[in-house]
Amino acid sequence: MMSRRMACRVVAVLLTVAAAVPAGTAAAAPGPPPPAGGRALTGPASPAMAGRTTVACAAGKGPHQRQVERWLKLAVDGRQSTADCEAVRAFQTKHGIKPANGYAGPVTWARMRLLSARTGLADATADATTGPAADTATGAETGPVGGPATDAAAGPATGADTGAVAAGGCPVRTYRVACVDLKRQLTWVQKGGKTLFGPVAMRSGGAGHRTRTGWFRIYWKHRNHWSSLYNAPMPYAQFFSGGQAFHAVYGSIHTIGGSMGCVNLRLADARKLWGVLKTRDHVYVWGRRPGS
Repeated sequence: MMSRRMACRVVAVLLTVAAAVPAGTAAAAPGPPPPAGGRALTGPASPAMAGRTTVACAAGKGPHQRQVERWLKLAVDGRQSTADCEAVRAFQTKHGIKPANGYAGPVTWARMRLLSARTGLADATADATTGPAADTATGAETGPVGGPATDAAAGPATGADTGAVAAGGCPVRTYRVACVDLKRQLTWVQKGGKTLFGPVAMRSGGAGHRTRTGWFRIYWKHRNHWSSLYNAPMPYAQFFSGGQAFHAVYGSIHTIGGSMGCVNLRLADARKLWGVLKTRDHVYVWGRRPGS
């Protein structure tokens, strides 16, 4: 048993240590765990940026440097310059993409493609011969997985004319057609030249798991489907070709590898599409996902 004298010494030492700690100082809390998954294009901030409130420009070029330069009407050379970074960062800030560091990554490029489809601008994918995996430059675009800064918002109101329809590619019919543009990674529903849904960003099958092209029909809808093959949830699943379906994912749809063949959507978009498409509705898939 500790003697009274020893106990007094221990108390004295503890009081001395406590007095040496400045008032209001607290132990550093452990950082948040890394995000689950591993397929989303996310990465930690540079150590040099720790504690800063303003994100510095990314030094390296992004995998979509040329496409982003062309979309912003900059000099197209595929190299990151100070002017390029500032222009890209201004775009990212305007559209809530975080961090706004000027990196020409997949989230920024996806947002630009979506805006082009909605406004009828010329498609800027002429030189998109490879996918995001073609360039391994550092400075990866980061953001909350599946959050509003990562994925684009839902499409225009029902019945609106859009550039996606005007741009062609998806046959115009008197009945509903769910259009899946693999090249631009966009999907929408149209009927007689009017859009009923979208366009919205999506993720199709990657290399080895391409989304099949051609005409199909929605043959089964299952709101709370669970994939027995991949042991994963498929909310708002609408099957159109074997095991390939429109369905929601809880993570980011902007990843390098693509899906396992399905057309992946943000949860809000998949929920809205569920209410638009009916069993036996037509689906038209064309093009090819860059890099697949």
